[in-house]
Amino acid sequence: MRTRALVMMFWLLLPALPAYAGEGMVFRVAGEGLPTGYLVGTMHIDDPRVMGLMGRIEPLIDRVETVAIELIPDALTMVAVGAATMLPPDQSLREIIGDASFEALQDVALQHGLTAPVLDRLKPWAVAVMLGLPDAASGRSLDTDIYLAGMTRQRRLVGLETAAEQIAVFDQLPLMQQAMMLEEMIKNADQLPQQLEELTQAFLAGDLDRLDGLAREQYFGMPQDLVNWFEQALIVDRNVQMLSRSSELFRQAPTLVAVGALHLSGRSGLVAALRREGFAVDRVGNP
Repeated sequence: MRTRALVMMFWLLLPALPAYAGEGMVFRVAGEGLPTGYLVGTMHIDDPRVMGLMGRIEPLIDRVETVAIELIPDALTMVAVGAATMLPPDQSLREIIGDASFEALQDVALQHGLTAPVLDRLKPWAVAVMLGLPDAASGRSLDTDIYLAGMTRQRRLVGLETAAEQIAVFDQLPLMQQAMMLEEMIKNADQLPQQLEELTQAFLAGDLDRLDGLAREQYFGMPQDLVNWFEQALIVDRNVQMLSRSSELFRQAPTLVAVGALHLSGRSGLVAALRREGFAVDRVGNP
């Protein structure tokens, strides 16, 4: 169960299910003399229960001028991300993780449509991300639907991060730690659906404390270097940057900000951080 913190990274980054969205994570952001904005937690999956939140989010997009998400998914960004996942010509994944691990990886990766020649050219972190994400038959996620809804309504669209910034977070992790992260994903691939369901239940319940707890309780037994990177580089440092950019947007115009739910929880999360900045951040209940 040591991979759950890594899994959260990719999913906060299923079979047919009821399209009931639950409470989710939707907050009103306001301040004296400032326009009203909204902060939305997302999951980067196409689960119908999660996607059902669009019924609550679309009326909020109608009220704002700006829609901000983590990364704008335009063609140029996707090309840049794709290129950044590739190893240099003089390296191969098989050499980095060893023959035995590479053979085990092939069995898992085939379920994601990744063949051995393709795998061998990818960075360990990129393969770990691909394995951690469930297959999205629709090619959609809550984030992309929010982006498209903003585009349809001709809202100003803003990325809180650039592709280069997101890639740098992973590339700064030494190859040894990248390989360690990938090994964890390979060994625990069969547990991922159950872990995803637990995270989804906490997300739908709007339980920020539970999400934060699910990550922290799984740190035990993980290599300390990987824990430090997860907490500092992937969460805290990115939260600082997201806070700076989103708070500026909230002060400028009515804005809806949508980010992975794990960026909302804890002391460094956007809910607590925006309150420290003087904003009133309150739940928006179900209609």
